[in-house]
Amino acid sequence: MCHTFKDLLHEYIEEHLKGRSSFKKMSFVASQWALHCTNTPTRAQLLQRQQSICQGHYEKGATKANTELALIRAACRWGIYRERWTGGDPTVGIRKLKTPKRMRMGKQEELKALLTYFAGATTPVELRDRALYGLMLFTGCRPGEARIAKLDAITPYGQMGAWQKGKTKNGQTQELPLPMQYMPWLAAWKAIRPVSTSCYLFPGQRLDEPMTCDAVKLRWHETRLILGIHGLWNYDLRRTLVNVMGNELGYDMHTIKAIINHYEGSALGHYYFKSFDSLTKPMQSYANWLMALQEQEVQP
Repeated sequence: MCHTFKDLLHEYIEEHLKGRSSFKKMSFVASQWALHCTNTPTRAQLLQRQQSICQGHYEKGATKANTELALIRAACRWGIYRERWTGGDPTVGIRKLKTPKRMRMGKQEELKALLTYFAGATTPVELRDRALYGLMLFTGCRPGEARIAKLDAITPYGQMGAWQKGKTKNGQTQELPLPMQYMPWLAAWKAIRPVSTSCYLFPGQRLDEPMTCDAVKLRWHETRLILGIHGLWNYDLRRTLVNVMGNELGYDMHTIKAIINHYEGSALGHYYFKSFDSLTKPMQSYANWLMALQEQEVQP
C-alpha cells in the first residue's frame, strides 16, 4: 500500500515503467514538481501548476503540462486499480491543453539524401546507424521499438524479413514484414556487431541494456547535421510512411493502421484485422518507392 503521493509516484515509475522507453523521461518529469509535493495535490493546485507552465491552448509549454498531468493521472489510476492507493485521482475533470498538430514528414530530397548517405556506410557506427534508422524508415516504427529490438527478433521470410516486435505501446504484440532492401543492412550490422551477451540488436554501453534514448536522438541529430536536414525528427519517419502510403501509394487506412499498430476502435475492428502476409506487398511497395528516389530526379 502506498501511504503518500510521493510513494505512489515512485512505485509507479519503478515498478510499472522500469525497462520501458518512457522510464527516463517520466522520471525526469516527476522530479520537476510532482515528487516534491508533500501531500496529494488538490485539483486547484494541479490547475495552478498547469497555468504556471502554459498560459492556454496552443501556447508554449502545453505539451509539458499535458505530460505532467498524464503522469499523475496514470500513477493514481495504476494505484487504484491495484488497490494500493486510496487517495483518489485529483486529475478528474482536468482537461489536457490543446497542442499544435505536427505535420512534418520527410521531403523527397531529404529522404534521397538520407538513403544516399546510408548507401555509403562503411564504419561500424555508420553500419549500426543504417540498421537502426533504416528500421524506422522502412517500417514507420516508433524509435523506442527500434531501440529495444531483440537480436533474435528478426528472421528471414523468403527474400524479406519478419520482425517479432513483441508487446507494443497499445499493449498488443505485433509481427511485421520487413522489405528485402533492409535485410542486407541488417546482415552488415550483425557481421560487425561487437561480441556481447546483450539480447538487444543495438546494445548500449551498459551491460544488458539497449542504446539509450539520448544516444538514439544524438546520433540522429549528428546525421541530420552532416546531411544539412533541418527540423526532421526521427519520429517523423513514422509520419512519412503513413503519408506516403496514403497519398503516393494509395493504401487504405486499415492497412496503414495495421502497419503502425494503431488500435482499431471501430465495431468492424473487433472482427477484421490484417494478416502478416497481407502486409508484405504494402511494406515492399513502400521500400521500392523509397529506393526509387535515388534513381530519379525529384521534381520541385
